[in-house]
Amino acid sequence: MDAALDNYFALSDILREDLSALLDSESESQHWRRNYIRVAASLIEGYAHCLRDMCAVSFECVAPSISAKEAEVIQSERNFNANERLKLTLRVAYKLFELAPAPNFGGPEWPRAQRILEKRHLLMHPKTPDDLEVPDALWSELRDDVTWVVEQLFNFISALQKKHGG
Repeated sequence: MDAALDNYFALSDILREDLSALLDSESESQHWRRNYIRVAASLIEGYAHCLRDMCAVSFECVAPSISAKEAEVIQSERNFNANERLKLTLRVAYKLFELAPAPNFGGPEWPRAQRILEKRHLLMHPKTPDDLEVPDALWSELRDDVTWVVEQLFNFISALQKKHGG
């Protein structure tokens, strides 16, 4: 578990530094919006990967009450898209580490938040100029969506620290 946590903290420092540096130069330009989405998606996927590593260690130590699909995402992320990996990983992490309250994926936030990684995919693999556009209305929503997802990831670490006196 120490190696998984060390990786989490090292990766976290770099990803947060990238986001902070980007926010220091904030603008309303399309290139800034595209870069923000790319950096935020990297942070989200990096954190989710680190959580999967922590869960994999925990999974070996306890007999968890998780579904077969949840176990599969921890053992091999290959069969899942980025949004499925994120959702399932967070659900498993809360179960394995016996934390509450778990993120609410049944509300309106999760369906909207899935657009972050979908838009990042379009930005990284554009087929048309529209794929590279981040219109004002979508931009406003995507920023809120990033905030919601990042809060879910940070809430896990916060809950884990509270539980273990950190």
